[in-house]
Amino acid sequence: MSGYPQRQERIATPDGDYHVDAIDPEKQRVHLICLTTGDAKVVPLATLRRNLSDGTWHRLNVRLVTGVVRDLTVSDSARKRHALNLAILKQLQVRINGGMGRAEAIRSLLGKEIELDDGTTVRMISERSAYRLLTIAENAPLALFPAYAERGNRTTRYSEEVVDFLLDLIDEHFARVHSRITMRNLAELASVQARERGLLKPSENVSRAFVTKLYKEYRHADLDHKRIDPRVARSAKHVAMQRIHVDVPLQRTEQDGHVIPKLVKTPEGVLKNPVILICIDCATSMPLGWYLTATAATEEDSLQCLEVSLFSKEERFKALSIDCAIDPYGLPGTLILDNGPENRGQRILGLTEAGISLTRAEAHSGHRKPFIERLFRSLKSDLQVLPGSTRFKDEDGVRTEQAMEEDLMTLEELEIWIVRWLYERWIHKKLRRFVTANYAIDKAPGVTPAERWTHYSKNMVLPFPPDRDLWARVRYMCEHRSLSPKTGVSVRGFNFRGEHMPTLIAQYGPDANVPVYYNPSDYRFAYVPDKQTQALLQLVNTEVRPETPAFTFNEATKRRKQVLLSSAKAPPQVEKFQSDLAKAAFAPKKRKASHTETQREVREAIKLSKSIEKSRKNPVTDAGESEIDSLWIDDLPLTEDAIPTLQVSTKPTKPRTRGDE
Repeated sequence: MSGYPQRQERIATPDGDYHVDAIDPEKQRVHLICLTTGDAKVVPLATLRRNLSDGTWHRLNVRLVTGVVRDLTVSDSARKRHALNLAILKQLQVRINGGMGRAEAIRSLLGKEIELDDGTTVRMISERSAYRLLTIAENAPLALFPAYAERGNRTTRYSEEVVDFLLDLIDEHFARVHSRITMRNLAELASVQARERGLLKPSENVSRAFVTKLYKEYRHADLDHKRIDPRVARSAKHVAMQRIHVDVPLQRTEQDGHVIPKLVKTPEGVLKNPVILICIDCATSMPLGWYLTATAATEEDSLQCLEVSLFSKEERFKALSIDCAIDPYGLPGTLILDNGPENRGQRILGLTEAGISLTRAEAHSGHRKPFIERLFRSLKSDLQVLPGSTRFKDEDGVRTEQAMEEDLMTLEELEIWIVRWLYERWIHKKLRRFVTANYAIDKAPGVTPAERWTHYSKNMVLPFPPDRDLWARVRYMCEHRSLSPKTGVSVRGFNFRGEHMPTLIAQYGPDANVPVYYNPSDYRFAYVPDKQTQALLQLVNTEVRPETPAFTFNEATKRRKQVLLSSAKAPPQVEKFQSDLAKAAFAPKKRKASHTETQREVREAIKLSKSIEKSRKNPVTDAGESEIDSLWIDDLPLTEDAIPTLQVSTKPTKPRTRGDE
């Protein structure tokens, strides 16, 4: 989105919706008209910016502006093709705006020379490529930067043994200070030795281009970097092509992390070299945001630092007892980052959705971020007098043993000192680049960051902060989860419910799969967008209470495991019960008679009953009196034991044949 206010844009307030009728930069105010009543209202720009920062007011129907990504680590060939793409698109757009159709505009350029910004000319691309270029520009502008490095078969034509052999020769003979071996010599001599060792066929050679490619890929992009004295390498290779000029605040910002050479005490022990991330405005050198971390910077740390830059810091200043009357914040146009892993995640790339253009500088290129580097240099120099400093004679880590004997600060105390230095010392420091710039300016903006920011804030409209809901979508993690009427939504093992659950159930339906946003740094809340307005509705972790600290999700999960592991061991009867329960649960089941066996028993019982009944009707008369009396005593039941056991003969069955089926 655009950071600057726009006429006719809508502002949603608790009192109703307004549209911007006029903006008065001179008097630093904006004229609003209520959409329902037509009443006019004049609001100071500072008040409008602060209400937008707090999230109590919202900007509506704002023209969305998507930022771009510029990666300074890409190849020269990719840059040249990108410049050609832009030049062709410019020529085509002029013709299309003049009334030509796409086909006519493309054909009018076929066979012609296209002039680039640097004055060189390149022949026009083919008709088919031009159509494809227009499609890319409309649908995926970032693809105008070709990814040559990701194309083609990247499998080397030489074996791993040859590659290892060449790298050894490079390290031993070429990448040495004042080495007499050139890349051409290296390729020729390597081919001879590789053939002698049987690594290459008798007719094969190693090309100079391949050896050069290996060196740049595995050792260094600059062929001469390791061949000159390291004491002068940096200055010899640093060429200041032009001075960076920034005209207005928030047009260009730089963010970087830096190790603080100090020892601090923590509950877990002594921590060495915490990392501070700082974002700075280049037009004024005003610090915009900061974030102190105990470990190496992560993507989450970078976003937290940027979040401080985007919104008001008044409450943070009060919490840290910072004496600063200036509250700098707003949406930057371009953000310069280094090429570290903390700046290459998907959420960092998502900053373009908020209207921030990203430029990632290559590694070890401090001249790409001169303003933030200048601040870090002064920061370390001024704060090295504090206890726990390992810095001595402009070198970090020299006096570690001496620092261990000092009264070390906590991480929180160190943060207060850093923020105090930023807003009580640095912003009032006279910077040389501002002093020299004032020579040709009649109305000088000032020579300190505080003077310049105050000057610009009184004489122009500064960019607004991004909308809170839009920033949340960029800043937070997003996962799709089931919306349960009973348990709410589950994220990373925690359940979230709240007063908005009935609304969400009515909109999405029970058990619907919905997007759930959450802040990795605060496990207390999760958010589901309203299906109609897309506003993020807050849900609360069912485990938290009003006094529960705002743990990160990782901290909360870790603490839960610690509680489970630290709980007292169960008494022996619990274990015995569980053992007995397992035996009972897994005891072998009693075999149940099959249907055939049951029917067989029934038939045998029927036969037995019939035999007894038959004997009653037709008794034996020729037996002795004693035997007859013993058999026909009505008072005694006849038992199975009284009946002799007969052997059952099995009737032979005829074997079935295929024709019987």
